Amino acid sequence: MPRSHPQLLIAFAVLALAIASARPLAPPPATGYAAFGRGEPIVLLHGLGSRREDWLPVARILARQHRVTLMDLPGHGEAGMPEPFSLERATASLDRSLMALAGGPVILVGHSLGGLIAASAAIEQPERIRGLVLVETALRPQLPDSLRAEWLGRLEHEYRDVLHGAYLDFGRDSTQGEALYARVAALDPRMVQRWIRLAWTADLSGRARTLRVPVLAVLAERSWGEGEEWVEVARTLGLDGVPRLHAARLTGCGHFVMLDRPREMAALIETFAEDPAGRAIAAR
Repeated sequence: MPRSHPQLLIAFAVLALAIASARPLAPPPATGYAAFGRGEPIVLLHGLGSRREDWLPVARILARQHRVTLMDLPGHGEAGMPEPFSLERATASLDRSLMALAGGPVILVGHSLGGLIAASAAIEQPERIRGLVLVETALRPQLPDSLRAEWLGRLEHEYRDVLHGAYLDFGRDSTQGEALYARVAALDPRMVQRWIRLAWTADLSGRARTLRVPVLAVLAERSWGEGEEWVEVARTLGLDGVPRLHAARLTGCGHFVMLDRPREMAALIETFAEDPAGRAIAAR
């Protein structure tokens, strides 16, 4: 029997690994979407555990004068999850869908984590976007570095409790919070955990200083409380360096602004779409 040559086998293994790693990644899947209406294009992207239908109350108003597209966040609805998963790959998924849309640059609206992906897309491909609306979106992690390891452990071992607490906080009241939790709890935990880890670690606040498109930040009272200075709120959310930023605050709503205040949300988007580079939108 011929003798084996361990060094030769190791060399072949290293070569095979190098060849495999050199292969280009498959293109990330495009996000799923539905579109209706006519006019200047507006794209609405939901957040984690949500669904594109959550934008319908706003979309029906906007569709009177605009072509409105409702998009799925990767891993939700008809949208596949990019493998391997990362902020860059999720951004590429959104960009593939934006590239397929007809009608020129869009007003891109993102809610919560959908806003983080929308902001990343606006940084990477500003020519596809005429204006960016960030609804209840933070561009820097809201979990302090000192607590990250503890909460990442809790996410792994106390997943349901972490999720339940977060979505109760998101609701305008406990009834809505429980309903929101029930929806996200029905999703694949591995997908949800990946997105939560991204929210706790991804920081776009530095790169957001390079944004070339006008930006409107829409926040509920939970994020911009009565009497809080905008300068401090913007710093906390990582919005302080955004060059062409307008801000608006809506009262009487929870984190899911589009469900609680659809008319006001639609009015803000329409005003911004008419003149994204115009005067700042007054808080209301």
